[in-house]
Amino acid sequence: MDGLTRRTDLVIFAYLVVVGALVVVFRESLPGWKSLALVHVVAAGVTHTLASLPTKLPRVAQFFRDWYPAMAFPVFYKEVELLAHAFGNWSLTASLQRLEVDLFQGHPSAYLSEHMGSVLFSETLHFCYFSYLWLFPVIGGLWYFTGKRPAFRELMFLVSVTFATSYVFYILFPVDSPFYLSEPLREPLSGNFFYELVHFFASRGGARGGAFPSSHVSISTVIVLVTMKWQPRSLFWLLPIYVGLVFATVYGRFHYAVDVLAGWTLAFTVVGLYRLRLFPTEAKRVAENC
Repeated sequence: MDGLTRRTDLVIFAYLVVVGALVVVFRESLPGWKSLALVHVVAAGVTHTLASLPTKLPRVAQFFRDWYPAMAFPVFYKEVELLAHAFGNWSLTASLQRLEVDLFQGHPSAYLSEHMGSVLFSETLHFCYFSYLWLFPVIGGLWYFTGKRPAFRELMFLVSVTFATSYVFYILFPVDSPFYLSEPLREPLSGNFFYELVHFFASRGGARGGAFPSSHVSISTVIVLVTMKWQPRSLFWLLPIYVGLVFATVYGRFHYAVDVLAGWTLAFTVVGLYRLRLFPTEAKRVAENC
């Protein structure tokens, strides 16, 4: 089995163990903690079993084995809200709000839409924000099914590390985003197709507390950095969407501007450590397959 695939398994396994341990440590704040801890133990066992599977599997089994991290993280994300409310320290919210005011003379999430009130502009940004849901499946799937498995595995590994790091932080130090604390955009910016589409998914798939660092920014940045290495020609269409997505996180009142800065910091740290220091042997081996 490919070394990066096994490292991805290790990331998932470690995440399940760490979160399971947090459940046990803070059990007095979490009704039903025994069942939740058991789920993590079983899931960690399944992950360990997947890591032990032979190299060659039937096509459907191989697809699940390669893609299960992407299927797992949306489930983990919904758990974040439960655990953050049970034992997270929410004091960071007020600190970040004060920092944002100091840095930007107010909250950009509040005043950007007031100064940029074009419906077309707003809808374009909301389309870009919505693209977060399909960028990874489309780019990862393209590489997976066209024989660029090393690129796919590198992307899956780096995305998994970024998600896992973010989720642990969300659980321990949750931040309430403007999406929950501020009024939504007013007409004529609200009520339009992509605005409603984004809010439909955000209201049902979001996790309160998962704001800092912005995973929209960190994950999309990782995707851009990996694409820049493996398929730079795709940047002509990816970069405009990426820029719009990052701007939309604040414009649409989904995140604070400091969440964006933290998302960039996390993404460049994860990719930089992978390429430069933390995994030098693996990064060199994958690079040789370019």
